[in-house]
Amino acid sequence: MLDKLSAITRIIEKIKRFPVTFESMRDWIRYENIEISDRTLYRYLEEIKNLPLNDGRIITIDGDYNKKTWKFEYDKSAHEFGESDIKSFLLLKNLAPCALTQKRQGSIEKIEEVLFKAQSKSKFEYHMQSMPQAQIKTSSFNEYVYSETEQHNLDTLIWAMQHSRKLKIMQVDVNTKTTNSQMKLPVIMMPMQILYHNGSIYILLLIESSLELMIYDLSAIKQFDILENIFSIQKYMDHFYAEANKRFGVAPNFDQELYEIKLEFNNSAGSYISNRFWHCTQRFGQMSSGKWEMRMNLGINAELVDWIFGWGNQVKVLGPELLQQKLKEKLVTMMDTYLNLTQ
Repeated sequence: MLDKLSAITRIIEKIKRFPVTFESMRDWIRYENIEISDRTLYRYLEEIKNLPLNDGRIITIDGDYNKKTWKFEYDKSAHEFGESDIKSFLLLKNLAPCALTQKRQGSIEKIEEVLFKAQSKSKFEYHMQSMPQAQIKTSSFNEYVYSETEQHNLDTLIWAMQHSRKLKIMQVDVNTKTTNSQMKLPVIMMPMQILYHNGSIYILLLIESSLELMIYDLSAIKQFDILENIFSIQKYMDHFYAEANKRFGVAPNFDQELYEIKLEFNNSAGSYISNRFWHCTQRFGQMSSGKWEMRMNLGINAELVDWIFGWGNQVKVLGPELLQQKLKEKLVTMMDTYLNLTQ
């Protein structure tokens, strides 16, 4: 068991890295096996505000829902930016998904203004204006443009995750590819992650009663409530990652089985895919013929079938049989569609 000085030192180190709420600090304390009570933790958090520290001070900020946040304020937090730092900001600003930036331009401009005021000595304005904005941009190809309401929901969901709050999901759009139309609502869920994938923002949650993973496009969540119930994200993180890694992308799997996926690509396609990330279990090997073999261990879902189908005759499914069958079914459906169109 840590003595008071050691515990307070660990707490200060944590706050220096990132602002914390009482709930998030409590979860971290438990995850780190630091044995102090909630009452003692709160007392320590209040005491450290008055401690003389060499490089700054700890302050508190009252946020939404009367929640207090502890933050470390550096005496010299405005360290001068170099040219590379400013270009990094420019890249982040201009290459960020339009799904986020289009409705948040005002916030981005505020951040830019703050950086300019704090970093005038580093020629922030010169570097920002000397590079025309149109020369660094994202194509926004296949990106969903979220409404003001959906952006507000995103902010609310971020708050719920920051404060480890459970959600009551009351209404979802059943017409999206990741939604389970058979689920009876309302359902209590624990928000675990916000994921940007293939042009859309997804919310990844665990059902409280079964720990089943649910993935919803942000636009599909129509009505939800934030509950007072608090949960420990760290407690469920290993289970969450294990479940998420069973999927290729975000679509639900056809069954509960895990398969060793074996794909054979021609030289051109293999050279392309082997230099990109598709799944955490991916392995590549080039054969003497020049062809490439790709292997993954995961479930089979519609997203995997569509991805393979998109490679046309540049890929051959070596196994498993279920995946081969799904590709055959998709091919037959496509042939029927265009043969009927011709007739």
